[in-house]
Formats: sequence, structure tokens, C-alpha cells
Amino acid sequence: MAERTNLIPQHNPTKYILGSILLTILTVSGVLWLRKDKQEEVVIKEVEKEIAVEQKEEVAAEITVIETPTVAALPTIEENIIKTFQSDNDFFKVEYEGKRKLYQDNENGGQRYTFYDKSGNITVHVGNNWSWTYPERIYSEALQVDGQDTFVYETSNQKIVDFEKNNKKYTIQCVHNKVEAIKEECQKFMDNFMFI
Repeated sequence: MAERTNLIPQHNPTKYILGSILLTILTVSGVLWLRKDKQEEVVIKEVEKEIAVEQKEEVAAEITVIETPTVAALPTIEENIIKTFQSDNDFFKVEYEGKRKLYQDNENGGQRYTFYDKSGNITVHVGNNWSWTYPERIYSEALQVDGQDTFVYETSNQKIVDFEKNNKKYTIQCVHNKVEAIKEECQKFMDNFMFI
């Protein structure tokens, strides 16, 4: 008995092809989303390495490299709040954005206060000695921090401001990574820095 060709169902592979494409797109999107945070950390570490190399080439200066903490700061409601930090031991207080996390460390007979954010750090170094070496510091009143003349050293990725008061040496180090918003935040940080 002969089979009739019009009664044999035709296989339609289109729905299988579309399903495979959709699953592939979802898988690739998921992998990229999971790797995004890891790639941001790698970029920050590479930028820090570039800063260290650039400093060695430009001047015979040895700058303390700030290691970025590996703990990711989760956004909170406090991000838009202005906070105040005060150090009675190092005689200063400063206002800073609430999105930043504060870390305090000992260094070279002094203290390092890191106001951490993954896009760029603002660090205050305080001690009896400078936290970095430089051949000669010439102070200028072009930029003052709470009435003190400063020495300013800049690279394309950061700005370092040195000043002294009451036998203590202060350095504000802004790693802005060429981001204008962070440069403005650094200037605001210096404007709000006060001795107590």
C-alpha cells in the first residue's frame, strides 16, 4: 500500500533553532553579568599599577601605594548623606560623602585614613614624617587647606597635597583616575578639612 505524502507530518526545526538561540543568549548574558564586578576590580588594580610606574618615571619619588580593599562596598541609603570624621589624636575633622567606607591603618610612625570608593580613593596621611619622599617641597598659597599653604604634586590619575601644622605632616592623596566628579569631590574634601 502506497503512503500518501501529504499525510506525513513535516518536521519544523524552526522552533528548536529559536529555542537554542534564546538559551544561548541567556547563558552568555548571565556569564557576562557575573564577571562584571570581577573585571572592575582588575581595572582598578591595573590603574594603580600604572600610577606607580608613572610616578617612578616622572620623579624620583617614592609614594605609598594604597591597596584597594577587596571587600565590595554595597550601596546603602547613606550614600547621599554627608558624614563627618574626627581624629582627636591627629587634630583634624573632615566631611565626606556617605558612600565612602573609612579604613584606618598605621604607617611610617603615623596614621593613614582611607575614604574608600571603588571609583577612586581619598586618603589622609598624618605623622611626624612624610608618607612619601620628594626632593624639595615648596609651599604656595595658591591652594590652602584650612589656612595652611600647601605643596601640590599632580599626575594624570591623582593629586597629592602636602601641608604642616603643629609639627605634624599631613598629606591628602586623591586618586581620581581622570574622573571629573571625583576631582570635584576631592576639592570639596580639601575645602571641608579643618584642624581641631
